[in-house]
Amino acid sequence: MAFDAPEELDGFRTEVREWLEANCPPSMRTPMKDDEVVWGGKREQFKNPESKVWLERMGEKGWTAPEWPAELGGGGLSKAQAKVLQQEMRRIKARPALFSFGLWMFGPALLEFGNDEQKARFIPDIVKGKTRWCQGYSEPGAGSDLADLQTKCEDKGDH
Repeated sequence: MAFDAPEELDGFRTEVREWLEANCPPSMRTPMKDDEVVWGGKREQFKNPESKVWLERMGEKGWTAPEWPAELGGGGLSKAQAKVLQQEMRRIKARPALFSFGLWMFGPALLEFGNDEQKARFIPDIVKGKTRWCQGYSEPGAGSDLADLQTKCEDKGDH
């Protein structure tokens, strides 16, 4: 459905509000300190134990990636429903459960261009914060600029 009916969104808002009230730990409703940001990964260290609880709960719901397909572990929400989720999280000042290049960069590219096997292998762990992705950049003139890589050949008669 392209547009969610207002009465459907009202019912969904009530469900979200109740779920957040029951599942968002109190300390996850306070301003986040720099050393409490959750990036995910196998070796994630949770300075605040409630950060782990919050990530697990949001990951189980698929709400770290609310618009991603439910069959891959995402929330399966429509844009309108995802907006309601964000509004309700803001209402209680809930922190994002996960900051992740997997959510922002790799996952969207994989959903668009990956095959079914790749999606099934990587997307669920990105949603639950079990895999931490990063992206490397090359810098012009810094030795890692692959776009400007050049080779040269000299005929010295030794071939």
